[in-house]
Amino acid sequence: MYCYAGKFLKVDLSSEKFEEISLPEQDLDLFIGGTGIAAKIIFDMVDPQVDPISPENVLVFATGPLTGTIAPTSARFTVAAKSPLTRGWGEAHAGGFWGVELKRAGYDGLIFTGKASSPVYLVIRGGEVELRDAGRLWGLDTYEVDQAIKKELNDPKVRVAAIGPAGENLVSLACIAFDIRPDGPRIAGRTGMGAVMGSKNLKAIAVSGSGKIEVADLQRLREYIRRILPSIMSFPTTQIYSVYGTSGEVGPMHMYGDMPIKNFSIGEWDGIEKLRGEVLAKTVVKGHRACFNCPIGCWRYVKFEKNSKVIEGRLLEYETVASLGSLLLIDDPYAISELNEICNRLGVDVISTGVTIAWLLEAYEKKLIDKSLLEGLELRWGDPEVVAKLIQKLAKKEGIGELLSKGVREASKKVSGSEFFAMHVKGLEVPMHDPRAFKGMGLQYATSNRGADHLYGLVFRIEQGERNVDLGIHERIHRFPYKGKGRIVALMEDWSEVTESMGICKFLAITPGHLAAIYSIATGKSEKVKDLLVKGTRIFTLKRIFNLACGVGPEEDRLPPRFLKEPLESGGSAGQVVELEEMLKEYYEFRGWSQDGLPTKDLLDKLGLLNMISGNRYSAYKELISKLPT
Repeated sequence: MYCYAGKFLKVDLSSEKFEEISLPEQDLDLFIGGTGIAAKIIFDMVDPQVDPISPENVLVFATGPLTGTIAPTSARFTVAAKSPLTRGWGEAHAGGFWGVELKRAGYDGLIFTGKASSPVYLVIRGGEVELRDAGRLWGLDTYEVDQAIKKELNDPKVRVAAIGPAGENLVSLACIAFDIRPDGPRIAGRTGMGAVMGSKNLKAIAVSGSGKIEVADLQRLREYIRRILPSIMSFPTTQIYSVYGTSGEVGPMHMYGDMPIKNFSIGEWDGIEKLRGEVLAKTVVKGHRACFNCPIGCWRYVKFEKNSKVIEGRLLEYETVASLGSLLLIDDPYAISELNEICNRLGVDVISTGVTIAWLLEAYEKKLIDKSLLEGLELRWGDPEVVAKLIQKLAKKEGIGELLSKGVREASKKVSGSEFFAMHVKGLEVPMHDPRAFKGMGLQYATSNRGADHLYGLVFRIEQGERNVDLGIHERIHRFPYKGKGRIVALMEDWSEVTESMGICKFLAITPGHLAAIYSIATGKSEKVKDLLVKGTRIFTLKRIFNLACGVGPEEDRLPPRFLKEPLESGGSAGQVVELEEMLKEYYEFRGWSQDGLPTKDLLDKLGLLNMISGNRYSAYKELISKLPT
């Protein structure tokens, strides 16, 4: 098969045995690769009722068919498992070079089962696979473990994926870092995949490959990409990212009333002026980097000295500027950069960490927190030193950190009166876009399978006036009206599944038609947009079924009450709330689901999923099928 390595490596950590698995070509045709094939593997191998941090959970790393090819931004891959944070479908994504290296080493992905008896790390190099003792690496942060492995293997170019202390401590917000030094890392941040890795006593994965990824028609693919690249690079958002990185959106998003301030409670803030991408470019930025084969290059590099300590690594992304900056009223870019490095070293998701700490600060301000829990720590908005201490406590589960380590949903259940401003959906902390500014984004948050997710469909791009004619979105959509958003959100979500399954970055301003053409030329298959969109719907629906079997039902297609009942008093979205119920009705109807949010058996049959689900060996699926409407 063109574009695929042709096999996954299954690692049974309990028995320390390896098995090369060739996935059925039919599965690759139905689910493409990346997040799609990861969903199929987990559906087949994971009991929905399993404890996410038990050995019975399965951890999957999956590249897409375009990963590592000459297709622009073809660096992406997926990490998936049942989430310890949401207790439903969990996935995270990253770029950089690690996924490409894995594919060049001969594998489309990795499947980890069981649990090692003691800490280990996996090495894939030179056609050999081995598990090595990681006892001396346990306790090291991600930067330290990267350097230690490269030294031990005597290979400074090996690509390393690693967890930090947070993953070892089974913190529900733990992430996985990739391509860590010297100017990384890239992060698979969301839904606690680092905790799943830690629960298996798996500290790291080191990969080095030299193989080639064959495409069906290289010359034709090269010519096609050369022809469309100018239009891609002329896209306004692409130009912003190329010059300033994603932090170039700080100014525009603040103007829209979209950038969260003080735990999504106020609409304007003067501190934004210090955090604009244009300002960061003149202060903390020291260099420019790009993921594999990326013409955009949104990856910026920082290096400075503070208190005799060198802060070095990735520039603040938009999400980080907000989650560790405006959300907490911190306006010092150097302080935010230091907090970002602390998170990356300890291995915690900056979005979830920032939201959880913002909840704590508000609860403290409202006198809902017992001061004895803080062990003398005085909480203040805008204080990076306090936040740094809280991040350390969270990653180590020390003191108040034990509560924070569970995420904002579980933490708020322990503090009466705080659930109103616990900003999460399905247990996943809300990203840094306020749905009162973009109503469709609110619906996207509510319906995303992994919980609040700004990347699941990038609906706010459509609400800024973009059209997507290839998907049937011909009209210009304003951000405030809610009618018509159900159809648009569903279409964008399904196409998002396609791009993540292929291994292409969502920052690439490529039309669905052009991406379908690239995929067809590369794989030798003739696929039109409508064909790929059906695959996206199939992938999205299978994840929905997994969630339902896990007990994550339609009642969790909800938003934090603050978005529904509390309009902002100032800023670009002042006076707005999200009309979620009206949008949900339209969304369910467009998807062909029942009005209580359940996919019908007829729909599952059309997507080729009904027999697959009915024949699954786990009882939770059989019980679910009996309850679904026809």
